[in-house]
Amino acid sequence: MKHIRYVLFLLLAIGVLILYYTNVTVERNKSPQRLLWNHHKGPPPSVEIHHLPAPEWLKSYTSTSLTIPSLRKAYPSAFGYQDIWTLPTKATTSSFKITNYRSQFSLCDTITVEIVARDVSNRIKSTGGDYFFANIYDFDSRASSPPDGDIVDHQNGTYTVKFTLRWAGTVKVTVFLVHPSEAVNSLRRVRDYFPARQIFIGKFKSNNQTTKTFCHVTTHMYVEHFENTSGHVEFCNFTDSKTGSPWFCIKPAGFPCSSYEQHSQTEKGAIPILHLMHPRERRLFERPVRLHSFGANVFRVTSKGPTRSTCLPHKLPRCIMGRNKKGSVPTSGYYYKESWESFNCKLSHFAIRDIKLCLQNRVVYFLGDSTIRQWFTYLAESFDNTKFGNRYVYNANYRMGDDIWRSKDNNITMNYHHHGFPNMIKWVNTTDMHYMANMIDELPAHTGTIIFISIAAHFTITNLDFYRTRLLSVKQAIKRLQTRNADVPVFIKTANTRDMDLIDESNWFLDQINGVLREEMAGMNVTLIDVWDMTTCHWTMFHVHPSEEILKNEIDMALSYVCPSIL
Repeated sequence: MKHIRYVLFLLLAIGVLILYYTNVTVERNKSPQRLLWNHHKGPPPSVEIHHLPAPEWLKSYTSTSLTIPSLRKAYPSAFGYQDIWTLPTKATTSSFKITNYRSQFSLCDTITVEIVARDVSNRIKSTGGDYFFANIYDFDSRASSPPDGDIVDHQNGTYTVKFTLRWAGTVKVTVFLVHPSEAVNSLRRVRDYFPARQIFIGKFKSNNQTTKTFCHVTTHMYVEHFENTSGHVEFCNFTDSKTGSPWFCIKPAGFPCSSYEQHSQTEKGAIPILHLMHPRERRLFERPVRLHSFGANVFRVTSKGPTRSTCLPHKLPRCIMGRNKKGSVPTSGYYYKESWESFNCKLSHFAIRDIKLCLQNRVVYFLGDSTIRQWFTYLAESFDNTKFGNRYVYNANYRMGDDIWRSKDNNITMNYHHHGFPNMIKWVNTTDMHYMANMIDELPAHTGTIIFISIAAHFTITNLDFYRTRLLSVKQAIKRLQTRNADVPVFIKTANTRDMDLIDESNWFLDQINGVLREEMAGMNVTLIDVWDMTTCHWTMFHVHPSEEILKNEIDMALSYVCPSIL
């Protein structure tokens, strides 16, 4: 009798275990809903556990530091150093000269600058591919300008840059070597082979216990430690059911996927790109240095008349929303007396009272990264200084949103919310993570709605294919919005430059992302606010969050499209 009871008990236990693991492998989790973003009713998004064999590189990757000694051995195809044994371009031996130099030019004249790239032995390079920034400026006039179009690479170590002289005064030419061509090749290889360089942490909480694990847009995460690298790795799949945007977390033992509560960039940040490179490659990355001028690089520009001090068409058209044509001129304007002057249309420069009038009876949504949050914050704080309205922060982490500013007197409402994964903000609730396409789908398409979008800065840690796929989901959401109401204006801000000495989020990465953004949005009924030139040539130099002088000009440009006739 005891034997029979023992067998029955054993069978019952086995049945319970089978039922448990069956439920775990198909576990589903409903993302908690947000009051400000009304998610669609219906089946919750799938959150499945994937039982995947550990990749070969993962089996040998057991280091608890970020030096990644075994990764290089386990992933040899990603380390094909073809040009690191050549002598790289060196800023201290390279130079530039104004080929048509004169001590004095007239307004609207054009100068031609030739850049000659040399290696450490002072030999002219035989190939191209170096990454330069060039501009002209005049501190006395608070004026500066990017080149007329792209720097022309002749693929033989020489480059040509042209500048139209847009203001009268004393002008100086400056050229930076941001990355030598050898460094650019290394960045391209790392970007394409290692699309999950940033380390993200997920916090799970269940039964009054918490634990942390690693998360990313792919199951091939390059992280510092795995508890189980010899057998199978289990992943919670949080891929968004509507957009298909992927997100995975390594499933912590004893915690259901539904207990995923918080997300963060790890305190240690990204796996440094330099750790994914050969020691000789690492020497390629230095802080960008100004090239020296071969000959004079300062000259005077004189005006053509007593009433004309800048070079712009006498009559520019009004700014018209939605004219995002293919093949538009990449250089969009220049600074003069701290104001950005556009080549495309007549910009207005708005005082606070003008902005109130422009945005009256409107609901404005700022969606995306912290550079569009700057727009929201700049306006909210400017309004608050006039005791004009009230601000409501609906999240302890204001960097994420929801952040709302309202004025009853002028009937203005402004909303800010960050985009979803990947997201490099530290410790936010997963319930506050919303993909941009889903947010656009859930916005009201009422007359008076305005949408400003920025989606670039957090994608330097992925590859261009991933970024393009994310943009496609945003494009489709914009088209659905405009089907509901074709008159809702949508503005998309490009990435701005950031600190020049950053490698993991290099300006070269952002420049490439901007190229994809311009390409994908060409022909769309959106207004592209291209701020790249506004930050490459400004005298406050390069910062991930541009100065207030730049911010005001960016906002003035956008509002010139919204309210072209207000001034």
